Amino acid sequence: MDDQFVDPEAFLLNGNATEEATNQEYQPIQHHWFFKKNVDDSKEIWIPFSKRDSKALEEEHNNAKPTHEKIVATDGGRFDVNIDLRIKTPVYWKGEPIEVRRCSWFYKAATSAKYLPYQEHIADNLEVEYKNCFENKKWHKRIELPNRDTIVFHSHDVLVLFPPSIPTDDWNHTPTQERPRVVRRGVEGFDIEEGELDQVDHLLFMVHGIGSVCDLKFRTVYEVVDVFRSTSLQLLRSHYQSSYDKGTANRLEVLPISWHDELHSEDTGVDKRLKSITLESMSTLREFTNDTLLDILFYTSPLYCQKIVSTVGNELNRLYDLFKKRNPSFKGHISLCGHSLGSLILFDLLSHQQSPEKDSKEAGAVIRTIKPDRRISHMYGATGAGITKIHYPQLSFSPKALFAMGSPIGMFVTVRGLDSLGEDFALPNCEAFFNIFHPYDPVAYRIESLINPKLASVKPMLIPHHKGRKRIHLELKETLTRVGADLKQRVVDSVKHTWNSLFQLGVVPAIGPPIEEPTGTIEEEDGDEAAKNQEVEPPLTESVGILNKGRRVDYVLQESPFELFSEYISSLRSHVCYWESEDTMLFILKEIYSTMEVKPDSQIPQPTMTIERPLDAGSRRGSAVVSTPPLLSQRTENAVNGETV
Repeated sequence: MDDQFVDPEAFLLNGNATEEATNQEYQPIQHHWFFKKNVDDSKEIWIPFSKRDSKALEEEHNNAKPTHEKIVATDGGRFDVNIDLRIKTPVYWKGEPIEVRRCSWFYKAATSAKYLPYQEHIADNLEVEYKNCFENKKWHKRIELPNRDTIVFHSHDVLVLFPPSIPTDDWNHTPTQERPRVVRRGVEGFDIEEGELDQVDHLLFMVHGIGSVCDLKFRTVYEVVDVFRSTSLQLLRSHYQSSYDKGTANRLEVLPISWHDELHSEDTGVDKRLKSITLESMSTLREFTNDTLLDILFYTSPLYCQKIVSTVGNELNRLYDLFKKRNPSFKGHISLCGHSLGSLILFDLLSHQQSPEKDSKEAGAVIRTIKPDRRISHMYGATGAGITKIHYPQLSFSPKALFAMGSPIGMFVTVRGLDSLGEDFALPNCEAFFNIFHPYDPVAYRIESLINPKLASVKPMLIPHHKGRKRIHLELKETLTRVGADLKQRVVDSVKHTWNSLFQLGVVPAIGPPIEEPTGTIEEEDGDEAAKNQEVEPPLTESVGILNKGRRVDYVLQESPFELFSEYISSLRSHVCYWESEDTMLFILKEIYSTMEVKPDSQIPQPTMTIERPLDAGSRRGSAVVSTPPLLSQRTENAVNGETV
C-alpha cells in the first residue's frame, strides 16, 4: 500500500476508537514553529525550528504585555524572527525574508512526500471542531475546507483528508480519484532537533573561491557553510562526547564571507562591460567563464583586486564586531578558512597585517616598494612581487589559525617571482597555517617546499579518516604491499637456504662464501612498515620553518575508492569536496580544540557515526534533516506504513 494514502474502509464506523476516546481527556494542542523553504515555483517545504528555538518563539508569542517589538534570535543567533510579521531574516548577510508559521495541524499533499502545515486560521478552526467532538464524544465529523477538501474526524487519533470529488465526463466515466490521506494533529512523534547551545567556543570565518556557487550542486557560500557547520556539530558531539556532556566543548560558530556579489555588483559595472565584449556563440560556456574563471584575472588586476581585498577585510571586521555585540560573553578565539582563491585572499591579507609586537621600522621592512620599470610601481613583500599598490585593511582581531582548502597559494607565490618563502617566513598576527588539499585537486599546490626546498621529496601529512582509521582501500593496499614483501622475502630466504646447503655438501663449486642470512626478521620489518603507517607526525630531519610553529604545513586527504578509477574524472569534484568532507571538518575541530586543551575521546561510539545531511542546506541554516516516524496511533500505523516527513 502506498504510504501516502490510507484505506477509508479501515476507518469507517470504528466503534472501538470512540470507546477509547471516552476514557481520555482533551489535551490542548502544543504549537510548534516552522519556516518555509521554496524549492521552486510549484513546490515548498516547511522546516521545523529546533525545540529550543520554537520554545523561545512560543514564549515570546504568548507574552501578553510586550514592551518592545517581538524579535527572537534563532538558529544559533544567525537569524532573527519577527513574530508579528511572521518573517525570518538573516543577521550576518543579506537575504530575502523567510515566511514563518505557528503550526499545529498538518496534511500531506498529493504530489508531496512531506507534511505541510495548514494556515494558522484553518488550524485554529480545526482545533475548535476537534475539541467539540472530543468533549461531546461525537465523532465522524465532516469538515469542509475552503479548497473543497474534506476532513473527517473518525476518532481522536484517526483523522482523514478526502480530496474534492470530481464529476463524471460526457461518457459517464469518473476520472482517477485521489485516495484519502492522513491528517496530523500536533508534532508529537516528529524527530526534531534540540537546538544549538548558546555558548560558542570558537568563531570560524569561511571565504569562498571563484564564482557565485561553491560546489557541483550550485549552492552558494551560505548554503555550503550551513552544511559545514551542521556536520561539524555532529562530529563534535560524537568525537568530543565526554567534553560536550561536561560543557567544556559546546559548539563552533561558522560564518560565511562573500565577496563575489560585491565584485559583480552594479557599482563596479564589471558584468555590464563583460557582456558588451562577450561573443554570442557558446553563450552558456561564456557566461560560466565570465562568472567564475575571470575572478582569477580580476584578482590580478589592481583595480578589482583592491575591491576584493577591501570587501573581505571589511566584512571580516563588520561580522566580528556584530558577533561580539550579539554575543557579549564570547571569550574564545577566531580562525580563518578559505577555499581556492579565497585562501589566497586571506593569505595576502594576513601577510600584510602590522604586528603590534613590532615597531614601525620593523613593519616597514616587511613591505617595501620597488620599481622594476619607470611606469608602474609595485608592492613587494614577504610573499613576492604583488600588484600595484594595494591597500590591505587591518583586521580588528588576531586570528588563531588560517586553514587553506584546495589552495593555489604556492602557485601564486611562485608566479610572483619568489623562489622560496624561507624558513623564517610567518604571518604577523596568525600563529598557525594549515594547507589542506585533496590528492587529485588540480588547483591545489604545496607550501612546504617553498619554505624549505628539501621538503619537496617529503610526502604531506595524511589526514586521518573521521572514523578513526584509514580508508579500507588504503589499508588493503598497504596489506597487499606487506604480503608481497613477505612472499618475496620468503622466496629469497628459501633460495639462500638451498644454495648454502648445496655449497656445504660440495654439490656446487666454491665460487664464494655462503650467502649471509638477513639480520632482521620478517616480523621486525613488518613492524617497521606498520610504524611508518601510523597517522602521527613523523620526526623530520629538515626544518619546516616557523610558519606553523615548527609543525607540518601540508596535509592531504585520503581519496575514496571510487576516485581511484580515474584521477581526471575525480579532479573537478575533488576541488569542491571540502565543504562536505568529514575528514577536513574533524581535522579543523581537532586543531581548534587542541588550543583550548580539549582532547577528543579515545573511543568513538559507533551509533553516533552516522552523519545526517541537511535536506536543503539553504532552508535549514545549519540544522539536521527532519524526519517523521509513523503516526502515534497503532491503528493508524497499521493503515499508514512507515510515513515519514
